[in-house]
Amino acid sequence: MERSQLNLRISDQLGKLIDAKRIELAATMGSIPSRSEILRLSLEAFLGKDLSETEVDRRRVAPHKVSAKKRD
Repeated sequence: MERSQLNLRISDQLGKLIDAKRIELAATMGSIPSRSEILRLSLEAFLGKDLSETEVDRRRVAPHKVSAKKRD
């Protein structure tokens, strides 16, 4: 499957919020998720679509699935 790359510029404040969420989710995911994983989870929640099969980060052995309750 061909994949497109998205260059996203964020503020320092948004970067800190994303990194805080990464640390928060580490307890439930078993490892610290990447910024890309956080953005995918956010898009999945916003779009109301399960993207776990099509948008898995290839660097991971298995996709991590976090329920919508734990994302809040």
